[in-house]
Amino acid sequence: DGKGRIFLQESELQLEQLAPRLEAITHEKKDTRIFVRGDSTIDYGRVISVVSAITQAGFTKVALLTQPPVAGTAKAGGAS
Repeated sequence: DGKGRIFLQESELQLEQLAPRLEAITHEKKDTRIFVRGDSTIDYGRVISVVSAITQAGFTKVALLTQPPVAGTAKAGGAS
């Protein structure tokens, strides 16, 4: 969320709890696709630390979810 908190299936948890919870939910199927969505206002490094924790746990299919830009906002890389 916008405060950098981590949620898994609507439940807040700490970063060190993420891998064990994912393993339990997926029955340790490391090829399960894990989707990560980060609030656009948080530091990019926070998202990377979450992705890193997932991949270090052995999950091989991690995908980032994005939202389409809102009309009238600048595109990544600046306006042309």
